[in-house]
Amino acid sequence: MAKKLDNKVAIVTGGARGIGAACAAKLCEEGATVLITDVLDSVGQTTAERLQQLGHKVQYIYHDVGDENAWQTVVNHALAQFGRIDCLVNNAGINYPLTLEDATAQQFRELLEINVIGTFYGMQAVLPSMKKQGGGSIINISSNSTRKMVAETTIYGASKAAVAYITKSAAINFGEKGYNIRVNSVHPGATKTDMTGGSDVADIIDRLVAAVPMRRMGEPEDIAAVVAFLASDDSRYMTAAELFVDGGASVV
Repeated sequence: MAKKLDNKVAIVTGGARGIGAACAAKLCEEGATVLITDVLDSVGQTTAERLQQLGHKVQYIYHDVGDENAWQTVVNHALAQFGRIDCLVNNAGINYPLTLEDATAQQFRELLEINVIGTFYGMQAVLPSMKKQGGGSIINISSNSTRKMVAETTIYGASKAAVAYITKSAAINFGEKGYNIRVNSVHPGATKTDMTGGSDVADIIDRLVAAVPMRRMGEPEDIAAVVAFLASDDSRYMTAAELFVDGGASVV
């Protein structure tokens, strides 16, 4: 039985664990061939092997998204191994849960380097092959902190707001040029991952969950389902969209 992503190839950054791993698994389940990238080699390789044991077509490769040259290596690998790139999920990111008063300029620079410039590099890197093949889908993982104001997300939210902006700007540009490359952003709320499981953010998470109308944290699979939709032809007329997956938290 045909699946929605049969014959499609996807790259998922930060795919070793958390939301990225869930996205990789969901894309595989829908029929895609997936290249997982991360800096967590042992975890990434384990994730890939687990999916391979389930019969999925998936590989892992080391990748620092803040390194422009590394992006070309990843793209070249995907094209050499699979022949095309239909979807890029820019998921890799870091977070420092700090207020403006507590954050340092260096921490802000690190967030910008990974969360924003890494996303920028990725979009540029896949553009030539997507243009050549006549289309593709770029999905940038942003955050509901672009709408939901919390003091401790000052620098993180700023980085994710930049991701949301370049998403929409690129989407308009690609649409007007007739590239058939759709660019959308997904905005998770508090989600159960290693990044949100530490004792240093427990108080923040408790406050966030208390403000969620659905009264629970998101699961990585909640985000992955939306990513798979955006990767598929079911969303063929969607571009420049911001999809908030946060149990309604961003509107209360």
